[in-house]
Amino acid sequence: MARNRTTPKRRSPATRSAAKRATPKRRSPARRAVPKRRGPRSASERVAGLLVLLPWLMKRKRVRLADVAKQFRMNEEDLVADIQMAAVCGVPPYTPDTLIDVFIDDGWVVAEVPNFFTRPLRLTSAEMYAVIAMVRAAQKLPGAPERSVLARAVSKLAKLAPEATDGPVHIDLPDEPNLEDLRSAQADSAELRIEYFNPARSEVAQRTIRVVRIFSESGHWYVLADDDKSGAIRNFRVDRIQSVVRTGKLYNQADVASRIEDDADGGWFGSDLELVTLRVRGDATWIAEAYPTVSRRKNRDGSIDVALRVSSEHWLSRLLLRGGRNVQVLEPAKYSDLAARTAALVRARYA
Repeated sequence: MARNRTTPKRRSPATRSAAKRATPKRRSPARRAVPKRRGPRSASERVAGLLVLLPWLMKRKRVRLADVAKQFRMNEEDLVADIQMAAVCGVPPYTPDTLIDVFIDDGWVVAEVPNFFTRPLRLTSAEMYAVIAMVRAAQKLPGAPERSVLARAVSKLAKLAPEATDGPVHIDLPDEPNLEDLRSAQADSAELRIEYFNPARSEVAQRTIRVVRIFSESGHWYVLADDDKSGAIRNFRVDRIQSVVRTGKLYNQADVASRIEDDADGGWFGSDLELVTLRVRGDATWIAEAYPTVSRRKNRDGSIDVALRVSSEHWLSRLLLRGGRNVQVLEPAKYSDLAARTAALVRARYA
C-alpha cells in the first residue's frame, strides 16, 4: 500500500535566510597556525645568515640562485637582497679590493675570496667574543652545516679567548709578512724598492725607500722611511706593502734621520702639508683608523676630533663625501662647506 507523501512547504526567501542564520556553522578541523613574519628581517638576523652563507658560497665559487635558496630555505627575493647587502660590505677604506666579491650573474651566484680574507685577522677581545657568539647563533639557522670550516675556526678561536679575570691581558701584535725583510734592510742600511698599495687612488705604485724606523700604532705596523717619489719622509703601513726587493745600494741612516723635522707631526705626510681637523662620528669613525693622524680626541658624545695632513683640496673633498653627514670640518673654516660644494658639483654632472 503506497504511503501518502506530504509535499514539503516551500519557504520564502526571508524564511530561508533566517533559518540559515540560526543554523550553527560547522567548524572545520583544527589546523596548526603557521606563524607569519611581521615586518622586515632584523639586521642581526641577516648578518648571522651571511656568516654561514658566504663561506658556503666561497667554497663552491659558482652556484645557481635557486639551489642556494633551497639550501638555506629562503625565498629568492630575500636571498638577492642579502647578497646585494654583502656586496657593499668590507673593511675600511671600502675600496674595491676591500669589499666582499659576490654577485649574481644570469641566475648564478658567483663568490670569490677577497684579498683581506687571505690576510691574518686581528681581533680585540670584545670582537672575538662577538664573533664566537654570532657564529654559534648562525650555526642554528636552517641550512647551516653541522661541520664546516667556520665552525672549526670558531672552536679554535674560543680556546684563545681570554678567561674572565681581573688580571692584566697581554696582547702580542703579529708580524706582517714583509716585516722581517724591512727589519733586516734597516739593520744593513739597505735601500729597498717596494710595491705599495694606495687606498686613496686604489692603485699599486713602486717606490724606493730608505728605512728610518719601524713601529706599531693602533694595531698596525708602520715603517718611517725616506721616499724617493715624494722626496720627503713618509710613513707606510706595512700590511699595504706587497713586495720588498733590495736595490743593492746602501745609505747613511744618520743623514736620512736628520731630515725629520718633527717626529710627532711632520713624519706622517710632511709639515709642509695643510693641517685639517675633522669631527667624525657613527659610521665615519673609520677615518680615524684608516689614515695617519697628528692627534685624536674622543668626545663625550662618542665623536672623535681628528687632526690630519691633507695633500690637496680634491683629496679632502673625496674623503668628506665618503664620510657623508657623519664628518664635519672644524678647521680651517674655508673647508666648512667643502662637502656641500663638492656634492653640488657631482649632482650637476648628472642633471
